[in-house]
Amino acid sequence: MMLALLLLVMVSTVDGGTGGQPDAQDLKQLSIEQLMEIDVTLAARRPEPVGSAAAAVSVITAEDIRRAGVTTIADAIALAEGVHVARFNNGTWAISPRGFNQNTANKLLVMIDGRTVYSPLFTGVFWNTIDYPLPDLDRIEVIRGPGATLWGANAVNGVINIVTRSARDTQGTMVSVTTGNEDPAIVGARYGGGGSDLAWRVYGKYARRDAQRLATGATADDAVDRGQAGFRIDGGAADRTGWMMKGDLFHSRAAFADRPDGEFTDANLQGQWSRGGARSRLQIGAYYRREYRRVPRQLTHHIDIFDVDLQHALARGAHRVVWGAAARVNVDTTHGSNVIRFDPLSRTYPVYSGFVQDELALRPGVALTGGLKVEHNAFSGASLQPNVRARWQVAPRQTLWGSAARAVRRPTRFDDDIVVSAPNGLVLVRGSDDFQPEKLTAYELGYRVQAASLLSVDANVFVHRYDDLRSQEAPVGAPIPLVLGNTLDGRSAGVEIGVNLQPVPRWRTHVGYTRLDTDITREAGSRDVSGGVNEANDPDHFFSLQSSLDIGRNIEADILVRGSGALPNPVVPGYTELNARIGWRPSEPIELAIVGQDLLHDRHPEFGTPGSLREEFERSVRLVIILRLP
Repeated sequence: MMLALLLLVMVSTVDGGTGGQPDAQDLKQLSIEQLMEIDVTLAARRPEPVGSAAAAVSVITAEDIRRAGVTTIADAIALAEGVHVARFNNGTWAISPRGFNQNTANKLLVMIDGRTVYSPLFTGVFWNTIDYPLPDLDRIEVIRGPGATLWGANAVNGVINIVTRSARDTQGTMVSVTTGNEDPAIVGARYGGGGSDLAWRVYGKYARRDAQRLATGATADDAVDRGQAGFRIDGGAADRTGWMMKGDLFHSRAAFADRPDGEFTDANLQGQWSRGGARSRLQIGAYYRREYRRVPRQLTHHIDIFDVDLQHALARGAHRVVWGAAARVNVDTTHGSNVIRFDPLSRTYPVYSGFVQDELALRPGVALTGGLKVEHNAFSGASLQPNVRARWQVAPRQTLWGSAARAVRRPTRFDDDIVVSAPNGLVLVRGSDDFQPEKLTAYELGYRVQAASLLSVDANVFVHRYDDLRSQEAPVGAPIPLVLGNTLDGRSAGVEIGVNLQPVPRWRTHVGYTRLDTDITREAGSRDVSGGVNEANDPDHFFSLQSSLDIGRNIEADILVRGSGALPNPVVPGYTELNARIGWRPSEPIELAIVGQDLLHDRHPEFGTPGSLREEFERSVRLVIILRLP
């Protein structure tokens, strides 16, 4: 319990190539049938239509993001069915599909253009540093369920890939200005140039977010200032030999009520090269990333991450094979406080992996896929992560699929090296060199149908069984220090439903609903004192409804209704909220919009312990002005 509370404090006190894809500005013209043909890469590490993928896949398009009027990537992810997204404060979100959500959620793999963005310290995401100019996003692909065979450890409950637009699709100038009562300034600018053989863009973005309110109505004193700049270059031909290089630099400062400001920096440089065609394609990618975080009276750390990845996809007869290998090295230095530190203070920990997956066409419309990933990490050694999937194209617009898979959440510095102390130096919690990977065995069954040109339905059922979950073990004969162990087991089961309805071309509605049941139990002989309370806090249901209507004369109307059942422990009441947007294009280069968020309540909580210090999110209204020039 003590460790979970300290980890909670650590994250909760801070702020938080697309060749062949339709142009983002044209997506609103696509029918439901055309949307089902949008390519995704997460399910098979190669492009395939979302309508035929043998996985629980959602695609959040650029048009979905624009018309929802959201201001952050974290809030955009809430547009996907089956993903529970809850805000804790101005920069901290709890995000997880299929349960086991918490502020330090560590069973979701998140990538930007295939580059992993979770922190190696705890294999969770510091969402306050994940930002990008939203008009330059091509799509967000979301897989619910394990994707470890292709993407590695920590792709346990799901995988998210945030895909940015090719520089070829962002030519000319774009300036975006947003202002409102909670977001006084969000300003972005981008300029792109070049041609079909070589295209480039540069961008900059600044945002300020005002402080939220505590349950008492007092200010939370957690205003945030953040800025980002970057570039992207695309060269060659996407269907033959092509390459991409991009880099980003992010920096933010977050105010605290009881200490000096926190400081957060994330810098990355990424390159990718590919060659081949439809029957054989080789791709090599590499990136460098530096993560720096300073939270006064808590922990300061910086991590250098080096990664190289190779994959080869080939088609031979009835087989479609993809295989590859990767190496990643993490080098960190930490500076602790009298409350939390790591022992040792600095550490280097590599991760090596290799995988192979084969999709075999048994007969027209029927395919069987099998794959295996072998991964070795510095904390617990080697692990195997297999998966088997079957897909049956029942009819031209109907797909039935099922899967069985194993995935692991590998140990981290938070599990092996953490030391939590009382102010007088007494050690309360300590990590363990014997900590083992957390293991998942998952079973899924899905059905996807386009019932008519105006209706599509995607439904999935799943059962996840977890072994060796993190526990906090009491020593024999003494109350402290607690030692981290693996004596908890867990289970989640549920139903996920997504419905697209387009009765007329100018009106489209998407509804997502999830029913979820999670449970954690102790193993025989466990001395755990937490009962896994802080490993998961999930509602039994949550939903969203996004509806977009083109009224005419270049006027758009959009609503987003989202809701969640109550959270059990810590208790958070269930809620339903409404966002609304009215957009107008008086001329081709100019877009205007008024957006209202959380309109049904003056303020409401979404996550956190009940009490006077829990943050609540206020109703907000903002004006958006976007100018696009050749």
